[in-house]
Amino acid sequence: MARDRVIIAGAGPVGLVAALRLASGGVPVLVLEAGDDLAIDLRASTFHPPTLDMLDEFGVTAKLIEIGLVAPKWQFRDRESGERAEFDLGVLSDVTEHPYRVQCEQHKLTRIIHDMIKDWDNVEVLFGAKLKAMSQDGEGVRVTAETDGKDEVFEGAYLIGADGASSAVRIGLGIGFEGITYPELFVQASTPFPFHEHIPNMSLINYVSDSEEWYVLLKVPDLWRTLFPTRQGEDEEYAVSEEGLQKRLQGILPRDEPYDIVHRTLYRIHQRVASTYRMGRICLAGDAAHLNNPLGGMGMNGGIHDAWNLTGKLLSILKGEEDESVLDRYTRQRKPIAVENVQAQAERNRQLLNERDPKVRRKSFREMQETANDPEKARPFLLRSSMIEGLRRSESIE
Repeated sequence: MARDRVIIAGAGPVGLVAALRLASGGVPVLVLEAGDDLAIDLRASTFHPPTLDMLDEFGVTAKLIEIGLVAPKWQFRDRESGERAEFDLGVLSDVTEHPYRVQCEQHKLTRIIHDMIKDWDNVEVLFGAKLKAMSQDGEGVRVTAETDGKDEVFEGAYLIGADGASSAVRIGLGIGFEGITYPELFVQASTPFPFHEHIPNMSLINYVSDSEEWYVLLKVPDLWRTLFPTRQGEDEEYAVSEEGLQKRLQGILPRDEPYDIVHRTLYRIHQRVASTYRMGRICLAGDAAHLNNPLGGMGMNGGIHDAWNLTGKLLSILKGEEDESVLDRYTRQRKPIAVENVQAQAERNRQLLNERDPKVRRKSFREMQETANDPEKARPFLLRSSMIEGLRRSESIE
């Protein structure tokens, strides 16, 4: 029996970071992934400073930097006036080894980690394994998953549900997932067009507001990615149609020819959090535990921070350094951060971009510029928006 191993549901960024840390600490790991391969998910693409600090321990950050883009500055821009408020993460160089964001698609992180661990003796990653049931007792967990058309039972000491928004682990445990669904959907499109060569003084990450429609414009290797809200009453099919997307991109920068759109998607935005992150020997992490709107790039990063917190506790238990009661702190430490830091910051970003009143917009933008231009004011803002403040608060909770 494999009663000493940890089973992880989900081979996304959160699940594989958890697997890497546990296996590096000598713990056997089994990762059950419902898909036939690692997912190519283009939503998350920003790695914040504390996440880079964590991943640096295993040499992952250097690999991300090698294939990604280092972004020490990012901007709020006013679409109508052309003004900008530029924030410099160098202000935080005394509290992080990586005072910048790295722009790199999340699926590249999963491949980096999978390539590192796939041949380790204490790691098994099983694709096409759809979780169907789970049970637990005082000694461990039993997970039933369908593989190759038949049910198979796997045993372990603990189970981590890192299996996304529709988590089979969370649903199977009957854990509540309360919150809201935003009325608008988000439209995402990617193009190789070099916006930075045509729009002056752009950073790699830009949050752009105006009185009609906000958008996000950010760079990843080889592409610029755009994000827009759907308009009230807009047909979903039209929103991602060639005509609909060309109108939006032409609104960013008018051209005589159409944009080459290489990727497009439409998705609904939720703000939800699980009622608890732990039930006995089973814990939730990442999107399985909390969802927020993507403005600010906090979803994937917050999930990785969950994995880091949880695996630290599991390592201490499995090494006999602490008893299982330490897991009670996991929900106490991570759930308030999801609600009061991650979701709150993402909602502040959304409200700022959604503001339509010209006077309020102008006042808010002037305040943003004053904050960006004054290092003393910028520091607390950047500590919060880069997720360092939330991590500090999490670690202080007993």
